[in-house]
Amino acid sequence: MNEISAGGVVYRRRDGMLEIQLIQDRFGKMTLAKGKMEPGETIEQTALREIREETGIAGRIVAPLSVVRYQYESADRAAVQKEVHYFLVEADEGALKAQEEEIAGVAWHTPEESWRLQREGGYDTNEEVLLEALRRLGCEPPEAKASRPDGRFPIWRPGQSMAPFIDHTLLKAEARAEDIAKLCREALEYGFYSVCVNGSWVRMCREQLSGTQVKVCAVVGFPLGAAATRAKAFEAAAAVEDGASEIDMVLPVGRLLERNYDAVERDIASVVQAVQGGALVKVILETGALPDELKREACRLTEAAGADYVKTSTGFGPGGATEADIRLMRESVSPHLGVKASGGVRTAEAAAAMLLAGANRIGTSSGVAIVGGKPPAEGGY
Repeated sequence: MNEISAGGVVYRRRDGMLEIQLIQDRFGKMTLAKGKMEPGETIEQTALREIREETGIAGRIVAPLSVVRYQYESADRAAVQKEVHYFLVEADEGALKAQEEEIAGVAWHTPEESWRLQREGGYDTNEEVLLEALRRLGCEPPEAKASRPDGRFPIWRPGQSMAPFIDHTLLKAEARAEDIAKLCREALEYGFYSVCVNGSWVRMCREQLSGTQVKVCAVVGFPLGAAATRAKAFEAAAAVEDGASEIDMVLPVGRLLERNYDAVERDIASVVQAVQGGALVKVILETGALPDELKREACRLTEAAGADYVKTSTGFGPGGATEADIRLMRESVSPHLGVKASGGVRTAEAAAAMLLAGANRIGTSSGVAIVGGKPPAEGGY
């Protein structure tokens, strides 16, 4: 049985000072406002309703923070898969008033005090949520900042080789075995991160690259994203079985455009669940078909569904990667997710611009041109 809840870290600025809202629950623990989703609600609506009901504060969502997942046993001994979506919420109006039948109290604290209270008397599952909120608000605790790695995924610095940040890509329908073999040889020669191919070539690539550092990436639901969800899940599982360690899936663009967010999240989650942790999952948004509002929503849904990356484009749809979209996507996901630029990145200058804008990976069929100083091939993507 699945159970979805939502809530958030609420903040306000008062007389130029930043304050963070914390709740004390019935057990004396410091925690965050949250509660179960009701029928007909979106996750965002649930979060704002629960904050208002529990604390008396109406707010607006600024950004997604994290999704906490765990399992517990219900009163009738059934296993419940719990999923809690947290958002960063700015207080708009209202006065603090604790919902006494559910919580013992609620108060505003300085960022430093909120972090101390969480560390001393909060739930472990909330620590990373609050920490991410403090990071986004520019007041990350010094001890956390000192111990924090640069991120889950490497960040390119000028002067570094771009090869380890490139997925060397060949996705054309007319690709033959000899073309795929060449792709693998080039990946080894230039030190690319992976080769990215259609599913029918995964086993061959695994055999060609066995014992090397080069990974195999397979596309799923490509290039339209309009396949049945169960077909995408099967395709992803088959690719992992054949040797893929990364999956680049296309989300259902039409569902996103009609704002059927639940369907989009289920589609992504089905692929994440199908690979069972055996591969990273990158979600292709097809940014050229979307307004900025839906790009941000797609990023939120990707993170909520448990995927690992957001990716701009297929290279076969309208438009391609832009610096503006990379910045938007980087700002719309937490540091736990990577960002991949793909579609029209054909030169070293373009690749560097994407990496500096916040991309952790580049998907391109022009990898040799980018790192080898050669002109890009005709019809590259």
